[in-house]
Amino acid sequence: MTLTSLFLDMQDKNVLIVGTGEVGIRRSRRFLDTQANVYIITKHIDPQIKDEFIKKGAKFYDNTHLDSLIKKCDLIVAATNNTQLNDEIAKKAQDKLINCASNIELSNVIVPSTFKIGDVTVSLYTGSKSPLMAKKLRKKIQQTITTKDILNIKLQENIRDTLKKTIPQQQDRKKFMKQITTNSEIQKYLDENNLQKAEEKAHNLLKEYK
Repeated sequence: MTLTSLFLDMQDKNVLIVGTGEVGIRRSRRFLDTQANVYIITKHIDPQIKDEFIKKGAKFYDNTHLDSLIKKCDLIVAATNNTQLNDEIAKKAQDKLINCASNIELSNVIVPSTFKIGDVTVSLYTGSKSPLMAKKLRKKIQQTITTKDILNIKLQENIRDTLKKTIPQQQDRKKFMKQITTNSEIQKYLDENNLQKAEEKAHNLLKEYK
């Protein structure tokens, strides 16, 4: 397998979406939400969705601009309902980043199923073998990650700056973080959704830490 998972900063990157079916709409929303510059080529799109995308900064073109937009953009998404056309677009893209919705063999970028729970982002990809199982696994993960897990992340974020100033060695900071996650009093506060009390206790432990 030559693929690897990455999170990319897409702000101000140029993204071309060709096609506005279900996949094209979904991809457009995702990249617009990352503050990318999104260019969309389409023949038909729901007027309400088009207005939504324009408000977010998307620009619309017809297919006469395909070649020039491919040259301009960093990432190309071929998501029409015409598999032959998608293949042609992917081949035109050559050394660009390309996501071909209908042909994984022509893609060097996969856009996985992704969702957020608090500050946690989870992405799932089944190698295009089972989108149905990706949905089922997504539901399982969503049920597994608890509010307490999110509060533990928030707690560690809140004390990180103080921790760096107090404990110079990274290995020692790691040990202290583990201590927080196993401290019964802190975890009890988080069970009660009381982040403030948990943070106070963590800071008191930090003062005593040697």
